[in-house]
Amino acid sequence: EEEPPEAAADGGYVTLADDDPPVVQDNPGGIRPFEALVEVINRPKYTELDPTVILFLTFPTFFGFMIGDLGYGLLYMGMGYWLMRNVDSDVLASLGGIALWAGGFTALFGILYGEFFGLHQLGEFVWNGDPPIHKGLQPYYIEYAKAWLMVSIVIGVIHLVAGRVFDFVNNLQHGVKEAFLESGSWMLMTIGLWVWVLSTHLSTPKPDFMFTVFDGAPFALGFSGFPEAVGFAGLGVFVLGFVLGLIAEGGIVIIESITQVFGHVVSYTRLAAVVLAKAGMALAVNLLVFGATLTDEGVFHFIFFNPNAHGEVVFGGLINGTGPAELILGGLAGIVVLLFGHLLVLVLGISSAGLQAVRLEYVEFFGKFYDGGGISYNPFGHERNYTVEE
Repeated sequence: EEEPPEAAADGGYVTLADDDPPVVQDNPGGIRPFEALVEVINRPKYTELDPTVILFLTFPTFFGFMIGDLGYGLLYMGMGYWLMRNVDSDVLASLGGIALWAGGFTALFGILYGEFFGLHQLGEFVWNGDPPIHKGLQPYYIEYAKAWLMVSIVIGVIHLVAGRVFDFVNNLQHGVKEAFLESGSWMLMTIGLWVWVLSTHLSTPKPDFMFTVFDGAPFALGFSGFPEAVGFAGLGVFVLGFVLGLIAEGGIVIIESITQVFGHVVSYTRLAAVVLAKAGMALAVNLLVFGATLTDEGVFHFIFFNPNAHGEVVFGGLINGTGPAELILGGLAGIVVLLFGHLLVLVLGISSAGLQAVRLEYVEFFGKFYDGGGISYNPFGHERNYTVEE
């Protein structure tokens, strides 16, 4: 097969095989704000899949899961809507769209958790006191905290394997064999290792909750660990992927198989950690203001809303004074603590949950497949000064 002729000064054929065409990201309107998160790294190359849709599906879910409060969610949505409507900057408007989606998922999870600014009265109103899920901060619901660790692990495996699938598709330009060696090997290692970890083989050193949280404590999904035979099969799949990785990338796979296949998945447990941290901060604010009792079963009841609740008094509450002076001074102090306390939780929600979610996207997920460096499409090579492109 003849090589295409080189470009000629007097006209004729031009070789396009090595050109890097400009890139236009064409996502639906609701997804388009998340292009700004991709642009922070770089525009995708012409030969790469655009990860914007995956960011749209995962980032708000991660954020909403970690904060999970109807009150905070409504405020995030309000902030996002205001940015979209009142700023001229495309970047800030995109951040507003992202905040709107993140706030929406925060409100949705808040309804499922039954929480409104850390108060459980929403669960009593919507779910008759028994919301479908809990954050696991109260001793009575500690099994949920363990469950969120396992859920985080499962999310990590799925998210990282999805990144490897993206990498496989990107590598198909080099051939199916090359794509399978470079990307398929990591998929096999990730899936194989974690199938073994979640199996009953050598179960003694493994935490007991790995085999109980999906078997009735708290989720009755009937999963108490993969059988030993499946665990052995998982090890076999891992070894196969490891050998293929050695063929494709050499000895560096020995180190990266530990840091990426195991360490990067464990990194997703930060999702569960932020759930407990933010819930703890909101609880501390409400406990100081409203006071709370702790029952023998390990359930908190706020004294202000349920003055007849039984249990040991953890804190009397600033607004639960007995005399006129205590009521006035305590009420004023309670209002200050309530406003500034929840404002602090709101801001730290952005800096902790937001940054942790972004980190999982950029480091763990993007690191599996994304290079970036695409050229922005600029029609006719000019900048618009007095018109806009619809």
